[in-house]
Amino acid sequence: MRSTATRAVATFAIGFLSPVLLAQPGPQPTRQGGSWTQEWRGEAQPARRVEVRSIGRVSVRGTDRDQIRYKLITQGRVSRGEKWVPVVFHESGILMERRAGGTVAMTLRNPVCGACRVNFLLEIELPRETGEIDLQTTRGGIEVREIAGSVKARAIGGSIAIDEIGGSVAASTAGGSIRLGTIGGPVNCTTAGGSIELLRSGSAMLRTSVGRIRATSVRGDLDAETGGGSIEIGRVEGTARARTGGGSIRVSEAAKGMRAEAGAGDIWIGKASGTLLLTSGAGDIVAALQDGTVLQDSMLETSVGSIVISLPESLALTLDASIRLAKGLHGIVSEFPSIQVRRSGRPFGPFSEEAAGTINGGGSVVRIRNGVGRIEIRRQE
Repeated sequence: MRSTATRAVATFAIGFLSPVLLAQPGPQPTRQGGSWTQEWRGEAQPARRVEVRSIGRVSVRGTDRDQIRYKLITQGRVSRGEKWVPVVFHESGILMERRAGGTVAMTLRNPVCGACRVNFLLEIELPRETGEIDLQTTRGGIEVREIAGSVKARAIGGSIAIDEIGGSVAASTAGGSIRLGTIGGPVNCTTAGGSIELLRSGSAMLRTSVGRIRATSVRGDLDAETGGGSIEIGRVEGTARARTGGGSIRVSEAAKGMRAEAGAGDIWIGKASGTLLLTSGAGDIVAALQDGTVLQDSMLETSVGSIVISLPESLALTLDASIRLAKGLHGIVSEFPSIQVRRSGRPFGPFSEEAAGTINGGGSVVRIRNGVGRIEIRRQE
């Protein structure tokens, strides 16, 4: 009776506990020059969620196979004789654990070998319909493509490249670039130093301490910020915010309002609707409002430079513009007769100018402020 109970408990434990599978090594280590190489391979049944903790470069690709497969390449360089080589390859490999809730966890076994230099490359194939991937690696980059679900990728020093993802993407690196292709859901990207490029996505939050930001198409809201570098944006279907400590900002189309701040650099907005809040510490500002836009109170301001705004004749607004120190014979030029310009100052010295008036009976207020430079108010062709 006791033996039967013991077997029952053991059976329950086996079913409840998460099994751990070790990688099966391939051929014996091979040596080329001063380095040794070993391949480890393994596979498992698919899972809703896959978690990876590794060292070195990690590459993940979705396939039509209904299995998880991986290959780990371990490479070590002989620096203190060859005695440590068998130990390193024996202790390396992948621990694969199936957890409750439909998660498969893959963890790289990092051998301890003192001053030895060991590099890892982990290549993983997953069913394309995998619902969620959570990746983290040190001393290497991450590449993911062709996955229907969501992706979380964290690199402790290394670049990240992600493409053809059906769900959301959250990517961060302590140092390196981030390249995103076609992403079906929202995007949240942060790098401590490096450029960010995005082809298309849902809403997007893009942050870099130093580096350029480029995004071609964002279906929702956009929030882009760099401590130093240019920002180039194509079309944003939601609201858009862009900020750079030093560099230019260029946006082709902002469908629901635009806020741009440049510490020192030009701002160019090709086509915008809604509120415009554009500020440059030193640089030109060029902006065009769309015909039929629902305009709200807006502000365009620079300390030094030119401000050029193009307005559709059908738009109803109230304009209030001023230059503290006007540049040239005419500091403010307006193609709308209803906008009146007034100059003040000495005839042959510095002068300031103000312009005020309404278009189509007035409406939301557009304020334009320039410290030193020129203001042009143009009719949109």
